[in-house]
Amino acid sequence: MNEIASKEKLNVGVIGAGGIARGVHLPSISDMEDVKLVAICDLVESKAVEMAEKYNIPNVYTVYHDLLANEDLDAIFVLVEPGNLYHVVWHCLDAGIDTFTEKPPGITLFQAESLARKAEEAGKILQVGFNRRFIPLVRYVKELVSQRTRITQVEGCFFKYGVGAFDKGSLPAFDSDTVHAIDLVRWMAGGEPEKAAMIVAQHEDVVLNSWNAICGFDNGVSAIIKANYRTGGRVHKFELHGPGLSAYIDIGFGVASCEATILAHEGDIRYSLAARGAASEGITKIDGMELAGSNEFYKYYGFYFEDRHFIDCAKARKEPDTSIRDAVKSMELLELLKSKII
Repeated sequence: MNEIASKEKLNVGVIGAGGIARGVHLPSISDMEDVKLVAICDLVESKAVEMAEKYNIPNVYTVYHDLLANEDLDAIFVLVEPGNLYHVVWHCLDAGIDTFTEKPPGITLFQAESLARKAEEAGKILQVGFNRRFIPLVRYVKELVSQRTRITQVEGCFFKYGVGAFDKGSLPAFDSDTVHAIDLVRWMAGGEPEKAAMIVAQHEDVVLNSWNAICGFDNGVSAIIKANYRTGGRVHKFELHGPGLSAYIDIGFGVASCEATILAHEGDIRYSLAARGAASEGITKIDGMELAGSNEFYKYYGFYFEDRHFIDCAKARKEPDTSIRDAVKSMELLELLKSKII
């Protein structure tokens, strides 16, 4: 048994005490009996102090270099803004610590590839926070469809009413936010992208804020990815289709919903509603909160389960499902789409 696995509790640190830390990651980590939160860091000391008091974290820092120098950590969560992620993650790996980083894993493909090289050089785990893959509903539906048919088409949608630039204007929404849809579509498709095309547009904003793409994978799966940040509100939906079976996953329609609808065709081909023929279509609803065993957002929306996966991989010395090496592939697809604008 390795040294970390033999520990009753892993010493864990957190860098970043902003919204995503306090909203989902700290509640998730604090739920784990085999984890001890020993240190938290934020440039705004009051934020770190507030979270330290709430979660009984003994040590507070405002400089992450001091945290890395003074704490004996088994794992660390880097939850800072995208533009600051790269150097913080690099230094955590350089200090010899298994690291979880929020997405995207760098603001460019080059940064993501560099972090992959650094993780390999350090011999440490680096997991990227593509939480949609850990939503129990999403995982269940993907497995169900894969078992019952051959997936031929997938679709990912991310609509909002917002701006096309994230992180104080430093990063396109496509790179920082739509990447969630890109990653999940790639994972659902299960192959390597071979060809793509994308139409972009700019609506009532100073930057691009609409992206509609198609992509073909080497396993024959076709994919559609669509994002628009000037719509009626937040819509986050995914579809999987195969002969005789379709799945519609709703993880956002104005609210953070979490449900799926399975449409299964039986009998002969049905040409139209008017000419029904000897066919039937069964409709099944699936409750994502019930699958997760909780109506807490941080649980049913996958954050707890991705954090749990990171800790389990650190203990088992196993590469995470959303390792930096796998995340690089999603960044490669993102760059492929951007290079195929028509």
